[in-house]
Amino acid sequence: MNFSLWSFRFLLWYVCVLLVQPQNRFTFLWPLHIADISFILAIGFHVLACMEEQRPIVRFGPATVLTLVLMFFTFMSQFFGVYQASQAWCATTDYIMKNAMLLIMVEAVAISAQRVMATQLVVLFSTLWWVKGGLRLSALGATYSGDRLMGAAVSMIENPNGFAYMMCVFLPLYLWAYQQAPKKWMKGGFLACALAAIYIVFQTGSRTGLVTLVAIGTFLLPYYGRNHYKALAVVALALYFILPLTGEQNMKRFRTIPQAVAAFLSPTRVQEEGPVSQEDESTEERKRKNIDSWGLIKENIVFGVGVNADPNKFVERFPMARGEVHCEILRAGVIMGIVGMGLYVGFIVLIFACGNWCRAHAGGWATLHDLGWTFQIQAVAIAIGGAFCPQPWHSPMMLLAGSASALYGIVKAEQARAGRTGGRGGVPARPL
Repeated sequence: MNFSLWSFRFLLWYVCVLLVQPQNRFTFLWPLHIADISFILAIGFHVLACMEEQRPIVRFGPATVLTLVLMFFTFMSQFFGVYQASQAWCATTDYIMKNAMLLIMVEAVAISAQRVMATQLVVLFSTLWWVKGGLRLSALGATYSGDRLMGAAVSMIENPNGFAYMMCVFLPLYLWAYQQAPKKWMKGGFLACALAAIYIVFQTGSRTGLVTLVAIGTFLLPYYGRNHYKALAVVALALYFILPLTGEQNMKRFRTIPQAVAAFLSPTRVQEEGPVSQEDESTEERKRKNIDSWGLIKENIVFGVGVNADPNKFVERFPMARGEVHCEILRAGVIMGIVGMGLYVGFIVLIFACGNWCRAHAGGWATLHDLGWTFQIQAVAIAIGGAFCPQPWHSPMMLLAGSASALYGIVKAEQARAGRTGGRGGVPARPL
């Protein structure tokens, strides 16, 4: 029995369940704990494989090392956070630890370039469930606050902003699949998925999503304009038809982006006559939350207020810091101080740097080169989109970090092997 392969299979199944969340649609699955069982089996088979092959259980790549530091400071924040309500295990600790373990397992089990690619393909096909759901809900008119499209209920994409954010994060992956597809009909299918993701971003009315989409396009255009001009023409034509389908209220939100940025950067609110729009109120609220959160961080710079802080202990001085702050780096700073902020940025830099390194050392393997480029664009999407979203170290981010780090380790090990044997380097194709 191939323990390593079975470990990898159960890990992929866990990733699929994590993203699709079928238990929320089919409630009879809740008592079965399919996600927990899948992950436990993945770990169990992995341990057996390591014992059989006499190799370390944990692969201490850059992402795993960074994750272990994150886990350590999570515990430190839980015990030494100045405003901790309790030192008991809490939801935030559970959230961070589960996603940290996911990263560690991805880096440990993805021991070949083929496995890294297989992981990305499972992520891709799992998120197509989101795309399908978005198109269906759009057709049914399931909107939030006017024209804004919602994602699937009780999921990480339920909120329109979160939905747009995730579509931007995985859009480069759809384009990567388009590049690698061997047949024209497959290329057409993946390009359609990318166009559907863009359509969903517009339908959510998310200003964050649109800004992130523009940033992604800025990085992608020089490359695609040179190598995939036909696909670029299709995208441009699709945008021509997508824009008229965007609701008027969403278009009004998009037109407020310049004013929102200016208001966000201004130190004080500009008093206007007449009623204040919902968009202006949202911008002002976010700004005040960010200011109070930063003040709270500066006051508790080392360990933050704690992963389970009691807001009553600081609400008088920083009233807007209670609840969620819609900025991942500030949220990391609130719960874990300046160290948490550094760790959050560290994961984004790691994804980008590992992708860039793999891209430069792919050894003529175009698929590997393009995957490195994809990791870089996804890091950009997380950096920009995450500046306006509330949950740092979310599962897609940790999946990407683990995959990018695993690929970096594989390519580097292959280069070292080639150097010892006098070979040319590169990463040969190997079975899963």
